[in-house]
Amino acid sequence: MDAIEKIRTSLKELIIQRDFLRNHLIAVYLFGSVVKGREREKSDIDLAFVFDENLYKKDPFTTLQEAEMMSVEMGEKLQKVIDVIILNGASLSFAYHTVRSGICIYEGNTADRILYEVALDNKYQDFKPFIKELREIKRKTLIGRY
Repeated sequence: MDAIEKIRTSLKELIIQRDFLRNHLIAVYLFGSVVKGREREKSDIDLAFVFDENLYKKDPFTTLQEAEMMSVEMGEKLQKVIDVIILNGASLSFAYHTVRSGICIYEGNTADRILYEVALDNKYQDFKPFIKELREIKRKTLIGRY
């Protein structure tokens, strides 16, 4: 079993045991060094969670707490540090690039995952010119200082 499949299997086994995650988790994306094929012995495992948006808005603390508790259990099982981020609360640019470059290793419901990805893509495309302009201003500001 390769590293990605081992992570996927471990994640699914833990989600099955946790009602909250089973009922409210839309998707989990693996990203970072494991996906890029640059994993080393001491590398951590980067996971990005997407929860039901209404639940996240109502109670972001519980979503983070559940993801973190699951990551501790998974880390013990795999003997790795698991780094967790909740994409519902991440920047648009970070969420977009994580979904695009990462691998979906769990989905609660395919339709919900696809709706999330399409909405994320639409938002990113709408804001892309502004993001590009802000980065250009930042670059020029930094160059002007040196």
